[in-house]
Parts: sequence; C-alpha cells; structure tokens
Amino acid sequence: MTKKSFLPLFLLIGIGVFFSFKIIANRSNSFGESENNAEINVTPFESEGNEKLTKNEVIMLTIMQVLKEGHYSPKELNDEFSKKVFAKYMEMTDYGKVFLLQSDVENFQKHETTIDDELLSGSTALFDEVNKVISMRMKNAETYYKEAVNMSFTFDETNNGDEIIELDGKKLAFCKTEAELKNRWLTSVKYRVLARLTELKEQQKTTTDEKLKVKSVDTLMKESKESVQKNLANYFKRLYKINETDKYAAYMNSVCHVLDPHTDFFPPKDKQRFDEEMSGSFFGIGAVLQSEEGVCKIKQIVTGSPCWKEGKLKVNDIILKVAQGAEDPVEIAGWDIEDVVSIIRGKEGSEVRLTTKHLDGNIEVIKIIRGKVETEATFAKSTIIKNNNQKIGYIMLPEFYADFQSRNGRRCAVDMGKEVEKLKKENVQGIIIDLRNNGGGSLSDVVEIGGMFIDKGPIVQVKSKDAPSQSLDDRESGMLYDGPLAILINQGSASASEILAAAMQDYKRAIILGTTSFGKGTVQRIFPLEDFYQGDPSLLPFGSIKLTLQKFYRINGGSTQLKGVTPDIMLPDMYDLMDMGERKDENSMPWDQIAKADYKVNKTSVDFNTLIEASKKRAIANESFNIITKNAKRLKQQFDDNRYSLIEKKYIEQMKETKDLAKKMEDLNKNKKVLPVNYMAVDLPNFHKDTTSTRMNNEWLKAIGKDPYIAEAANVLSDWIIADKKNTIGKK
Repeated sequence: MTKKSFLPLFLLIGIGVFFSFKIIANRSNSFGESENNAEINVTPFESEGNEKLTKNEVIMLTIMQVLKEGHYSPKELNDEFSKKVFAKYMEMTDYGKVFLLQSDVENFQKHETTIDDELLSGSTALFDEVNKVISMRMKNAETYYKEAVNMSFTFDETNNGDEIIELDGKKLAFCKTEAELKNRWLTSVKYRVLARLTELKEQQKTTTDEKLKVKSVDTLMKESKESVQKNLANYFKRLYKINETDKYAAYMNSVCHVLDPHTDFFPPKDKQRFDEEMSGSFFGIGAVLQSEEGVCKIKQIVTGSPCWKEGKLKVNDIILKVAQGAEDPVEIAGWDIEDVVSIIRGKEGSEVRLTTKHLDGNIEVIKIIRGKVETEATFAKSTIIKNNNQKIGYIMLPEFYADFQSRNGRRCAVDMGKEVEKLKKENVQGIIIDLRNNGGGSLSDVVEIGGMFIDKGPIVQVKSKDAPSQSLDDRESGMLYDGPLAILINQGSASASEILAAAMQDYKRAIILGTTSFGKGTVQRIFPLEDFYQGDPSLLPFGSIKLTLQKFYRINGGSTQLKGVTPDIMLPDMYDLMDMGERKDENSMPWDQIAKADYKVNKTSVDFNTLIEASKKRAIANESFNIITKNAKRLKQQFDDNRYSLIEKKYIEQMKETKDLAKKMEDLNKNKKVLPVNYMAVDLPNFHKDTTSTRMNNEWLKAIGKDPYIAEAANVLSDWIIADKKNTIGKK
C-alpha cells in the first residue's frame, strides 16, 4: 500500500531470509570468505571486577572490543562517529516520524556527541531513554489511529482541496505538537482507506460474482475502514510484542552499521533463524525477505523456486499484503520478518497471494503456488542460440555454488567445465556467460572458472587487516575455451560474479555487457560473541557478530568495493538512475587501490572499441531498450516524489501512470520476435525427464529467446566472430 510505511525500523530487525552477497570457502558461516580463511585476534572482554554490569552493558563492551580489534577498518570513536550513530538510531527508531515529537528528539540530542564515551564505558543511557519514550508514544499513536478510523472521509476536491501525503520518512520533519502528530495519523489512515477503497472498486468492476457487483459505495467504504482498522490493530499488536532484546540489537546495529553495512549483531534467536534460512530449509515460495527502511522487501529470488517459476516477483519489490488464496489480504506493515515468513509459508500446492509494490510504483497481486525449490535449476546449464547464421553458446550460472559437506557434492566449476565442453562439441562460435543476479559463492570455484578462459595467471587479490595482499592464481597452462566470450552482469551481480567479470575484463579476455555491478568487495564471517567474553556465564547467551574481515581487489589493483564492475558495453536498465547496490549506503567502505598483480593482457585481433560502438548504435534503435529507458526515468521520478493525492480521481490517475509503461513493456515482450534457442541433444534426457522439467525448460528457453540483453550479447559476439577471421574454437 505504501512505498515506505509508517513504522519504526527497530521493530523489523528480524531477517527472513537475511541475504548477504557472499563468497564461501569450506566454512558455513562465511560471506565473501577468501581461501586463507581469515581469522582474527581479539582480546576477550573480561567482566571481573565489574559485577554491577548488566547483560546489555556487557554485550556492548564485548561488541566494541571486537569492532576495535577485529574489524578490517575500525573507525575512531569521536564526536563525528557519535553523530552518525545518533542519526542512524533515530532513523531506525521512527523512520516515518509518526511516534516521536521534535521535543523528544531534542531531549535525546544531549547524547549526540557523547555516544562514543557511552560505548567505551558500557553505558546504555541513550537506549534506555529512547526505549522508555517510544513505548509511551506508541500508546498515544494507538489512540490516534482508533479515533481517525472512525471519522467520516470524503475524497473529492470540494471538501479536501489538494490534500496529499508524503510517504518518504526522510523528507518529513518530526511533528512539533501532539495535535500535529495526531493529524499525521489521520492523513495516514485516510490514505490507507482510499487505497483499499480503490482496490475494492477495481475488484467490483472485474468480478463475475453478481453479489459483489451490487455493493454500494457506502458498503465498500465501510469494508475499507474495517480492513484498515484490522490491519492497524495487528500492527500495534506486533509492536508491543517486540522484546527488549530485539530493541537493543537494533541499537547496537546502529553502531555496527556506521562501520559498514555488512557488519551485524544477531541476538541468539536471530542467529538461529539465520542459520535455518541460509540452509534453505526456511523457504516457502523461494523469496528471500529483508526489512529495509521500514518495509518488507524482496532481497533475492531463489532460482528454481515457485516465485522464480511464476516470474512476476522481482528483487526490491515491496510486499504490502499477504492472502491465503482468495481470502481477504492481511496488511503486513509493522510485522517482523519472522511473522511475515510464517504466513507466506504453507502446505505444498496451496496458493498464497502477495500484494506487491514494484519499483516502478505499480501495485500488483501475484498468485504463487507453494512448492519445493527445484534444486536442478540452481545449477549451471547451457543451450545454443542461433544468431545471424552463427551458433552462440549460452551458459546461465545462478550462483557460485559448492557443496563442501559432501565428497561428491556438486561444484559450479566442475559443472561449468562440463557445459563448456558440451558447447565446444556443438562447434559454437562464441559463448555468453550470464551472471546477472548472481550474488556470489565459492571463491576457489571462481578462480577455477576464470582459469578456463585464460592461459594461467592471477584471478583476484585478497587483503586482510594489516597484512600484505595475496594473489589467487590459476596455475594450469592452457585454456579450456579460447574463443569469443561475453559476460552479462547487472546490479545484482556481486562478490564472486564481480571477481570473474573483472578478471576477464582486465585480461581483455571477454567483453562485459549490462549495468554496473553491486560493488561488494568485502569479506564477512560470523563469530559467536561469547568467544570474545570472559566473565559471568549466567549472562550468556549473547548472540553472534558478522564481521567484515577482508577486501577483494582486481588484478589491476582496483577494488571491486563500492564501484563494482563497469561493463564495456552499458545497456539501458530499469535502475540506471537509481542509487543501487553498495553505493546507496553512505557508510559503505571506500574504494581504494593496491599494486597490480603480475599478468599479461590477452592478445586478440579484434578491436573491442569497434564492437562497443556497433552495440551502442543497436541499443539506440532497440525498442525494448527505449521503453526500459522511459521506465527508468519514471522510476526515478517515483523515488524522487513519494507524494500521493488523497483526491480519489487524482490518486487513480497516479496509479494508472505507474502501470502504463509496465504494460507497454509487457505487450512488447508478447509480440517480440523470438531469437531461435535450441536444446542440445545431450541434454534432452534431463530436460524432459518429467512434465515439470519439460515445462520449466521450455519456459527457460522461451525467456532466453525474448531477453533483449541476451540478444545484444549474441549480436556483439556475432560481430566479434565476423571481425576475427582467425578465430579458433576449443583448446589447442
């Protein structure tokens, strides 16, 4: 319903599934882990002689010890650090500015430059004060919404002028008086009722149920208000359910996140949930959820899962409501992630309906049939594209997977080698590797895969705190494949994906297409916080800390952190104008540079600049890319202006605007000329082993044939093949 709902972020610190773009070695709790399995030396915090310390104070002092001695780049504790923590904590506490008054914040500001001293002494004074005040203010807000929902509403210009609501909490100021705050809740409730009323009217237009068609406007208004009242009652019920442990974890994370966005403190139950979710046992539809800026966002779509097969749910979509089949939807504003996951999960074969807000502002109800994740769909697989009478191999690599727990477990490097060999036997003249939305995985495998396309040499450099960098090399001579190579990336390509794309770009071994990658060039590992504590065992357990330990660097010396990988050929993207990836967080670790590794650029008779210029001309004339560009502008406008009219006619017009370009793109895809994509004979047994496999693989081939980015990558390789008359396929 709302782009950024009115709720305090500290109530949404649960992660379900919390997703961190990752590199893994043979250690299950590592994210961006390098092959040298970085360890840390931290002096344990000792509480002897401090018997009066509370559990929260001990947790604080232990965390600060770990951050000081273990973090890759600890920050000096000073007034500047304090101000950043204060700003983040206020944002996390009341993002929508619907609880606290300006006077409350001014009272808290006496801590603004003393938080560093409090952290060093173990004082929880700021947390205790905020916790007390916010609890009181929530009770006041509950009375405000109850009064508002019982008021009479009209949604015409005659009585309301040009009334609007601002949904971006960052653009709002804290209310100066309780009367002003009460009116903010009135406006919020009115907006919610208008949104629900519009939905019910739209349903009435399209329903075939005669009973629903005859409902009066007054009846629909009554139902809308009842729905809003029910949802807000659930919202406040969940606010009161949040315990002090979770609230305190949010405060400590406002400290951790000033160092970098990937360092986190998990209280015990969150760590347990984290482990369950990262194991994959927690998926109901295969969507990875995370709370961000007060809303429940789609952080990842699991390849092969029910929502991946359905195809409409996208990364960064916001879930507004959840319904069990045709039952009334439940608004999830204010729910913690654990509760959201619990109602999305269900029996295999049952239907869940997600009311989802896409990044372009379009609100859509998506129906998904719950089921198991199809494991095979997470593995590398390939096919052949016919383009300009040339055979182009296409390999999709959803993640850099590696099963270290089983001796015969699958590894992406082994599977990639098999796919390349299959394509070579088919005499393909070029290969596309698709790394879009690939969030990372096994470092040893990315080094091995990189070695398939170069003679030998370094693939990536890794640096630990206060230590020289290490180069991870392919040591085997010769190439598995030495022909034309293109790699597709986007903002969802991170860590291992960025390492492979960067290495191939630095060697000039492949041409990179798409959009700038995520920019996560850091390594995290999870440690039990108890490992760094010596003292009263009755205070345990504390939870765990996910700590940034290392950084990755390209072989040319530049970091992949923050900047990511910039493609040789930039293609229009829906998110072109948005601050995405690592760059959107002001506390992200900076880009820097070390000495380049010793490597030799690949020699080729093809001028990449010629390929790039030809691609630019095609992109300008490409109807799909033109519509994507228009959608990007609309999306930017939507993010810059989060105001909605409370005049029904204008509100409906705003909603219609957000749908028009999306509809054009959908219609274009339906009528688009399909690129010929064919099975390889060797894959037929697996592709058609049952009806589900047949359907999934046919849908996959169809999607490849209509994908404008894959089509352009094929065109670039066709140009390369034509230009390189001496091209040789296969290993010599």
